[in-house]
Amino acid sequence: MKNPWHKGKVALPNQASGEPVPIVADGAIATKVLGEGRLIPLLILDTSKRPDIEDMIKVHKILPPGDVKIQWGRIRKLENTVSLFLQFQRPSEVLIILDFNVTKQGILVEQILKAKSLYLQPGRTGDRLSTTMDNPKIIVEVPDLGFQKEWKKIWLKELTKIFRTKGLRRVEAKLAAGRTIHEIQAISNSFSFNFRR
Repeated sequence: MKNPWHKGKVALPNQASGEPVPIVADGAIATKVLGEGRLIPLLILDTSKRPDIEDMIKVHKILPPGDVKIQWGRIRKLENTVSLFLQFQRPSEVLIILDFNVTKQGILVEQILKAKSLYLQPGRTGDRLSTTMDNPKIIVEVPDLGFQKEWKKIWLKELTKIFRTKGLRRVEAKLAAGRTIHEIQAISNSFSFNFRR
């Protein structure tokens, strides 16, 4: 089976700028209804320049969920970022590009891949989930597209570079990066709730 993570170009809609929407805060929500108690990441986006995202999320409250195409990729030559492309087709056509710094936001990518979903909430710089819990938000399913295996390589490679800058030799740095990823995953796995009791 061909790995969908490969070098190539993706055509963006004519109205799309190709600029990522800034992530101003993140959190996680666990509910009995969705994901059997798994923590689902929530991203608060700065939509001050994207009223189309705010309108689309408002419409989702009164209409059934629409179609969305998902793709992981990179839009920049910087190796320390990965991007998630969300192309909503109904109820309106909206493209959202989310850019993640691998070393600083790797836990977010890991949680999205694990939960196979994420919440999106419009906001502004300074917003936090604790103070905007009742604001409109939508959940987006992020199915397994074969990216998980590639993600582990990317994450390990970028963390290894960080440990190399701290003076570790290549083998030591790779081992330290592997241990760090394992510890992050262990912590992430411990944050799930069993609502079936």
